[in-house]
Amino acid sequence: MGDDGYARRFREIGRSQAVLVGIEAHVCVLQTAEQLIEAGCDVFVVADATSSRTIANHGAALERMRADGAQIVTTEMVAFEWLARAGTPEFKEISALIK
Repeated sequence: MGDDGYARRFREIGRSQAVLVGIEAHVCVLQTAEQLIEAGCDVFVVADATSSRTIANHGAALERMRADGAQIVTTEMVAFEWLARAGTPEFKEISALIK
């Protein structure tokens, strides 16, 4: 979101939610989350798809983002929420990958 062109394109598509993953949760992911929250987006940070150089930095970043309004989720939570229904071929394929 620090890149003006990207931020503009993000606003143009009209999304009200963002799912964040990435490295350096305490720097890059945190700053992006904060900017999106400030812009009024619902932010979902995928805890097991983010990392930091140290466990302490990762934990502190997740705590701060949660306190500031982000929802902390997991990869499985996101995948199965997007699938919406059990029993579909897509659900079975994703389930097999996760197991």
